[in-house]
Amino acid sequence: MQLHLRDSYFDLSSTLIMANVDIDPQNPYSAEEIKELLCDYEESGATFVEFSVAQHLDAAVPVELEAKLLGDALDVAKDSLLIPAVYTSNPQVMAAAAEHGAQIVVDPNALRTPGALETVASLGLVACMCYDQSVIFKEDKDDPCAAVSEFFYERIDACLNAKIERQRLILDPMIGVGATVDFRLKMIGRLKTFNSFGMPLSCELPRVIEDEENNTYEHRMTVVSAVALFAEQQGVRIIRTRKVYDIALAINTWHVLHLSARPFKLSRMIGKSLKKALNKRRG
Repeated sequence: MQLHLRDSYFDLSSTLIMANVDIDPQNPYSAEEIKELLCDYEESGATFVEFSVAQHLDAAVPVELEAKLLGDALDVAKDSLLIPAVYTSNPQVMAAAAEHGAQIVVDPNALRTPGALETVASLGLVACMCYDQSVIFKEDKDDPCAAVSEFFYERIDACLNAKIERQRLILDPMIGVGATVDFRLKMIGRLKTFNSFGMPLSCELPRVIEDEENNTYEHRMTVVSAVALFAEQQGVRIIRTRKVYDIALAINTWHVLHLSARPFKLSRMIGKSLKKALNKRRG
């Protein structure tokens, strides 16, 4: 499976990590801080980096400020090997981000904002379309997989009619965190069904901000790592995460033990990662 970036093709035959850098508009990262983050993500095993602005805040950010913050971060990322993406639904921000080198748009509104389809098509951007997070499944008779499939059939048709290539589309079928655990597990358990679209699948893990101060981080990351491994086996090709180190280490270890994929290279990486973790604990 290949992804058609703006000026090249990229192989997606294995599961890769998209690191997330969420920028606080009240206290944005400095250029040096972004460089340090990108370097750490590269060393931890990321292939892509997704920049967002106040992703988990309810308050809207002015378009001009969002575009500026993303543009500044993308300029820093030009010296990185990570493939840059931006998280936005605004066509104006998409266009500005493309001028600063963005290759991928992660759109939580699935290109439904007026002008989004035309912007992505004209700029040759890859679009990662996320399922509508405002939908809440409550009745036992509701089938989240059927609803998500119907949603993507409509969105894919809209993209193709707008002259967006199939090889420039990524689907993120994860339902909203407001849904019950049963519905969310049902959705994750049937991720493989979405491979029938013939497009790369993406998912965001973890779906909520971890509470490290109250000692829940390690327990939750155990579950998140298990979900990541399951998603990889179900055909998910891009895992979007803030926890790059944990998830990359889990997936790479799995490949060494079960699939023997590039064992020498991965074994060296795992050994270095474990040594790094041990040194951190000693420090």
